[in-house]
Amino acid sequence: MAAPVNARMPPELDLSGGYTVRFTALDPTTGAVDTSVKVSNASLFVVQVSGAADDLSSGPFLFVAGPAA
Repeated sequence: MAAPVNARMPPELDLSGGYTVRFTALDPTTGAVDTSVKVSNASLFVVQVSGAADDLSSGPFLFVAGPAA
């Protein structure tokens, strides 16, 4: 099993309602999409800058096949 990866999103990135965060695995040598990778226990740590605390929601979590699927 590969080691867990911590990747950062750009600081001060403002995502409003309707945005979707997707995970894509790339082969480190070729840069090609690696469809054999499974993402589990993904976490996003965020700071809410406006609105009420109950505005944060999650899901539904869906598998979205890429162009080579």
